[in-house]
Amino acid sequence: MREYLLYIKTGETTAMPAQAYVTPCFAVDQSFWREREGCRLHVIGRSPSLALVFSLREAVNARLQERRASSQPWSEEGLSELRQLAVARVREANALYACEAGSAKPLGRTWFTWEDGEGAVRACRSGELWPESAPLADSPTADTSIRELLAGRALLWEELVTLLGKQDVAIEEPDLMAMLQRMVLGERAEWRPGVCLSVAKGWRRRLDLFCERCGSGRRTMELTVCHTCGQGCAYCTACLGMGRSKCCTPYLLVPAPLLSAGEQVEARLAATLDWNGSYSPAQAVAAEQARRFVAAGRPGLSQFLIWAVCGAGKTELLFPSIAEALSAGGRVLIATPRKDVVLELAPRIQRVFPHARVIAVHGSSPEKWEDAQITIATTHQVMRYYQRFPLVVLDEADAFPYHNNPMLYRAVARAVQRGEKLLYLSATPPRYLRKSLVVKTTGMLSPLFARPMLKSATHVLLPGRYHGHALPVPQVVTVQGLHKRLRTGRPITALLELVRRCLESERQLFLFVPRIEDVDRVVYYLASFFPDAAPSVAGVHAADPMREEKVRAFREKRYRLMVTTTILERGVTIPRSDVAVIGAEAPVFDEASLVQIAGRVGRSADDPAGTVLYLQADRAASPRAAVRQIRRMNQLADLLRARGQQA
Repeated sequence: MREYLLYIKTGETTAMPAQAYVTPCFAVDQSFWREREGCRLHVIGRSPSLALVFSLREAVNARLQERRASSQPWSEEGLSELRQLAVARVREANALYACEAGSAKPLGRTWFTWEDGEGAVRACRSGELWPESAPLADSPTADTSIRELLAGRALLWEELVTLLGKQDVAIEEPDLMAMLQRMVLGERAEWRPGVCLSVAKGWRRRLDLFCERCGSGRRTMELTVCHTCGQGCAYCTACLGMGRSKCCTPYLLVPAPLLSAGEQVEARLAATLDWNGSYSPAQAVAAEQARRFVAAGRPGLSQFLIWAVCGAGKTELLFPSIAEALSAGGRVLIATPRKDVVLELAPRIQRVFPHARVIAVHGSSPEKWEDAQITIATTHQVMRYYQRFPLVVLDEADAFPYHNNPMLYRAVARAVQRGEKLLYLSATPPRYLRKSLVVKTTGMLSPLFARPMLKSATHVLLPGRYHGHALPVPQVVTVQGLHKRLRTGRPITALLELVRRCLESERQLFLFVPRIEDVDRVVYYLASFFPDAAPSVAGVHAADPMREEKVRAFREKRYRLMVTTTILERGVTIPRSDVAVIGAEAPVFDEASLVQIAGRVGRSADDPAGTVLYLQADRAASPRAAVRQIRRMNQLADLLRARGQQA
């Protein structure tokens, strides 16, 4: 069982302020400080609970700051007071944890054990030997290798061990812990507990718990009896799918340094863009505006939005920005909410950057622990990066699970290297992004007449598709008893006519439903009306074990009709396809979702038209709002084309 020690470092002169530290291996700290400066180390105490010791460190440092503010000199009486403070805080944490853990019982006599450090004072002066410890032998080659592997990562201890194992790095835990502690003391990394613990002040004292990895608070914490540390040990349920973040798990954050000279040369070679396509005039303006944002020197803008309608060629707009970041000797991360989009995007990016290493990172990806010049990852996987990428592109910023998820906002922001660039890419940007980054024209009579400018220093708007044709405007049809008709097999005329037209004209059809249980129901309904086409009908949802295979079969036209939940609402391009939304009044189909779904139609230049049908059981606001937004974008695109023709 690991133990963590809390000590105070004081200088030999009053000019050096006292500071509290936590260490899992005190001998390393002794060796480090002996080499750096003359000082004294005063042990406060130790505990197996990492969260408790970090909490005490904060309390001790706050008290030391108060003493400095009041010009109180360092003294033995002051040290004794700090030890008493630690004991009192441990006693309080025990009482509060017992109260909040309910009927659970601790493994020992108390929830938290604490061994007071009184009498264990170590002293050091420059040039003298330590009385009880010899310097640790460093292994510079191994240290450098491990530091490079961990650069730009934010990992729990178990993840860290997994990463080293995948890279065939064999190192014993005590040696690894010592090496990492040297990095922490040298300010090249930072330790934290997976879940932090503190006592919240107020009219009623209570435990405050905070997940360092995902930023979740007390409401998502489960208080447990931990058989690893033997202490009171809460864990976070919000990010449990990424591994258990808990009070006794060390969480290591390692900022990435600038790439070495050799790595920068490789990155510049990787910047070679091999793309034979061409931009429309509007696309060329948008791509150049984004590239300038990436190329701008510091201090520069840190956030930029490419607002481009579905089918505007958003991926192609990124090429100059990616090439710019790579040519500057940096790495690029493209974060996107869906695994399906990751799998589709990775080969496209690899084709146009043939000299770059491109990896696809998602939950089951074998490349999850590898390094590359271009990383394409789901937003949850971004939680494992820390200040690593000079350019982070966030695709589909309005989509689930990123939208309205503070945990993922935090993860994406932390993946960006300090002072570098975050580029948003969206067809339907959320209100907070439009408000902060999109500049509007001033209305002549009222702010209601204001409309977004086409470009500014913080955004660019591309309202038209790359082929110049308008976005298909959806038809909204209200069907009385829509869901009952589906259950009882009664005809829904508008839907059946659309299916018949698709089958007769060799087109494909997406049928979106709001719930997983609706998938099989609609598949059965279609098969009952079109028995000859039954082998061409399939259903898919997020938990479907055949998900990837079915989507691939739909791309290859082995299926003609695909009944799906919102997992395919974006990032999937099927030429010559139409769309129907069954139950468009459901809350899962908000305005942005319905616009994205409509955007699946007419994406190819040889088939720019198609049918979008919203079937609703009751009149709802979202379908109408989606239609308004699509019409508004078509009007802006017309205006843009008219300006171009006049020019």
